[in-house]
Amino acid sequence: MIAILVAVKEELRPILRRATADDVVRQSHLDFHEGTLGGQPVALLALGVGRECARVAAEMTIRCYRPDLIISAGFGGSLSPDVRAGEIVVGTEIAEVTKDLGSELCWQKTDVSLAIPETDHNVGNVRVHRGMLLSTEEMVLRAATKARLGKITGALAVDMETAAVARVAAAYNTRLMAVRCISDNHNENLPDEFNDFFVMGQLQPGRIISACASSPRVMLSLARLGYRANVAGTHLALYLEALMPRLHSPTTPTPSTR
Repeated sequence: MIAILVAVKEELRPILRRATADDVVRQSHLDFHEGTLGGQPVALLALGVGRECARVAAEMTIRCYRPDLIISAGFGGSLSPDVRAGEIVVGTEIAEVTKDLGSELCWQKTDVSLAIPETDHNVGNVRVHRGMLLSTEEMVLRAATKARLGKITGALAVDMETAAVARVAAAYNTRLMAVRCISDNHNENLPDEFNDFFVMGQLQPGRIISACASSPRVMLSLARLGYRANVAGTHLALYLEALMPRLHSPTTPTPSTR
């Protein structure tokens, strides 16, 4: 079977709308949605934001489901002027920033068995890119930082979870596919308060409301990002659904513990 891991419910909901996944099974503190997507057996999970949430959830997924393939999916920020909001990036390499002092950047690639579609499969007019995905400890908010990361590493997009999932997949000898849909362009700044909206990997609506109430600038930025997220979520779900029939998965999702 195939496990599809995203960070937040806003990324998961569009996929669930296209899936038949009515069974919800709780494993520890994680709620897995079991069913099918595009005719393939799947287990779907919103794991939380950040490296630690990704690591814990990926380990739980492998222990409970023994998936043939993990797909690390969700939103990402563009690091390239050629990759625009709403477009898909399929990871051909996974890398992670280990130290960023501004003047000094340290990063390393993750050695993992990557599943990469043999051919690009555009969904409608949505472009699909192939290239490196880069993970960072915090969300990259400044356009100047995106430009620097893209120039130094050659990565096309940035997120916070893929490298952590990749490390776990490599440790358990499990194949990984990494798919990101772009929610913010390379030349756009995000609100400085954005990283404060998450506590223990979970989005806190109260913090968003408080920030919007104190700053119309934040409200406008979040409204724009919310619209982009809706588009990205739809495009990501359509891409994954179209991809499923080309991924061989003969077994049904059966967790090892209930």
